[in-house]
Amino acid sequence: MIYLASRSPRRVQLLSEITGDFVSSPTNIEEKEYPGLTPKEKCIRRAKDKCIRAVNRIRENGMVVISADTVVDLDGCVLDKPKDAAAAAEMLKKLSENNHKVYTAVSVYKDGSMYSFCCETTVFFDEIPRRFIDEYVRTDEAYDKAGGYAIQGSAGRYIKKIEGDYNNVVGLPVRKLEKLLKYIKAV
Repeated sequence: MIYLASRSPRRVQLLSEITGDFVSSPTNIEEKEYPGLTPKEKCIRRAKDKCIRAVNRIRENGMVVISADTVVDLDGCVLDKPKDAAAAAEMLKKLSENNHKVYTAVSVYKDGSMYSFCCETTVFFDEIPRRFIDEYVRTDEAYDKAGGYAIQGSAGRYIKKIEGDYNNVVGLPVRKLEKLLKYIKAV
């Protein structure tokens, strides 16, 4: 059985492009800060933490566990999920007319081994009008997303281009994950 250690509806949808035979099994783990690590290293460590937590909780013979973590890196600073409207607004102001990197790290456990990789995409924003930011932070869309935005949501209209994998920014680089799952004979 394949377990997706995530509650993200976006990750569930993306994994269903590879296989419909999986169970969403969130880890409910507090994401650690890891202050000595770069944003990319932090992302990888968090994905591994989630995978280990899920493996230790599920403990089923033949299980495959997939976990992921997404980090928005603006000039070496991590923009995690905003805690409130003020934090979400501040993040969007920083992203406006700027570019940043989005890392999504994926860890997969099978038969006593863990496999991990990390994808990088650069996102370029046009100017995000103040009026839009004020309206946006009053919606649910600004929360539970690294950097306070979803590329597939209404803030996406201010993205002028990306360099890399679109699904990486959504939260799960499915093509690379599919190759790994085929390599380890999980799908």
